Amino acid sequence: MENYSLNIGNALNTAWEYAKRYGLLIAVIYLLTGMLAGSLGHFSTPAFSYDYESTQALAEAISRGDWETMRNIAPTVSSSTHFFGVGSWLGYILKLIVSVGLSNLALGLMSGRFSEVTFDAYKLPFVLYLKVFAVDIITTIIIVVSFFCCIIPVFFVAPRIIFAPVYQVEHPEAGILESLSASWNMSSGNTLSLLGLGLIILGIMLVGLCCCCIGVFFAGAIKLFALIAAYNQLKMALMLNDK
Repeated sequence: MENYSLNIGNALNTAWEYAKRYGLLIAVIYLLTGMLAGSLGHFSTPAFSYDYESTQALAEAISRGDWETMRNIAPTVSSSTHFFGVGSWLGYILKLIVSVGLSNLALGLMSGRFSEVTFDAYKLPFVLYLKVFAVDIITTIIIVVSFFCCIIPVFFVAPRIIFAPVYQVEHPEAGILESLSASWNMSSGNTLSLLGLGLIILGIMLVGLCCCCIGVFFAGAIKLFALIAAYNQLKMALMLNDK
């Protein structure tokens, strides 16, 4: 696996081909989700605070690769850290539910399991949504901790755990820490490549934002397919390496 380099061009080409076929409908889903989430956000004022000592301890556990300690500390950080108001949390949950379905849709379209944009992609076990919620919260905490504590640079950590929610969606039976570990292993040796892909996607999103702001939703579809295309590349490389 350490000898495999993510092919950014291939991932972007794949993303563009799928976006041309399915991107418009996905853009509409993003638009409607954003409008509804924005409405929910008006129920309360966003707020942010965090417990420095807890986040520092979590960062030290991450730097040691001590996943057991991380699992014990993460709930403490989560309970003492406040990222949003109630309305923003409702919007976040809505976006997460939509994200889970769209990730499953993109995985299905690329594997041949789906042949069109369909709400069947949301027919997933309820427990899976809870697992992805937990994975997303933990990855967010890890990224925030790495940003504030500077023990682990955020630009090194974020690419290594970005695939955890996608892995969880594709493997409903997997545990939360298993999904984090799988993403960490899958992205090994490709941190810079994933950073490069992220910067290109950011550029695409900015261009979309400049297109009367509407283009950002279509750019979101490109981002979705690029992430799944990169995930599929690294997944196949890991499978071949294990053989």
